[in-house]
Amino acid sequence: MSAVEALLGRIVDYAGLFPPAGLDMEAAVRNYQDALASENGRMLGTFVVPAARLGVFTEAFERVCCGEREQPWTLSVVCAGEADQRAAEDFQEGAVFLRSVETKATDRASAEAALSTPANRFAGSPGSLRGLPESRFCYVEFPPERAQEILPLLAAKGGRAKLRTGGLTSEAIPSIETVAGFLRACAAQRVPFKATAGLHHSVRGLHLLAPDGAARATMHGFINLLLAAALAWFGADAQAVQRTLAEEKATAFHADDDVIRWHEHTMTADQLELVRRDFAISFGSCSFAEPVDDLRAMGWL
Repeated sequence: MSAVEALLGRIVDYAGLFPPAGLDMEAAVRNYQDALASENGRMLGTFVVPAARLGVFTEAFERVCCGEREQPWTLSVVCAGEADQRAAEDFQEGAVFLRSVETKATDRASAEAALSTPANRFAGSPGSLRGLPESRFCYVEFPPERAQEILPLLAAKGGRAKLRTGGLTSEAIPSIETVAGFLRACAAQRVPFKATAGLHHSVRGLHLLAPDGAARATMHGFINLLLAAALAWFGADAQAVQRTLAEEKATAFHADDDVIRWHEHTMTADQLELVRRDFAISFGSCSFAEPVDDLRAMGWL
């Protein structure tokens, strides 16, 4: 496995139902199906769906995806309340595996309550299809400033963290210092995480906040984020993590067969595989094409 393959395998959780794309269910399902079958399908992770729309998902899936497939689907279900938790708990679809639940918490008490619901007690739950992982996971999104009180709970309960890295306004984009602090705090507690929003582009830079709008903002890059996470995992200081997050030149990142180099840092394929397996799990994006296009422009695909 090359270093790029280790870094990018199953990295994009497809969230085409969510802004700014905001696709209807059938269009999103077709996009995911096409992406799975594409030459870069190995980059695709879960299909992200709100719990309240699981019934609509099942109908669209049965219309679009009948027949044999080489690769099963995995879902990540976004929950916001008891009704959503019950919908996730009761979900059944023979050709789809529910991989994870994503929820929000404002403090330690609400995080503990979220992790205690039946739908979120996923550690060790059996997979329904041969070859699928035998455990499900609960990601908890929380204010980054609450990391020190919530992360020890996630570590104890087997939960995972979720970081929102953007949105439809510039104010929704967290600072480099905030992201670096989150990464280092998660690494210190050995809590895996995923990121969501604002990560359509590989390297940090000035981009449109929405494809049909005019507003621009400096947005985080997913290559920056993943490599900063790798540094945090291996104990780098805040300055190194922040500098990696801040880099805006794609030419600063060099990929050879078995290593990725940037600044004074080197990560081997084995190191990156470990980081992706145990720490930097994925990022949500409402576009699959944009990350792929950016990586092609870098010469990484």
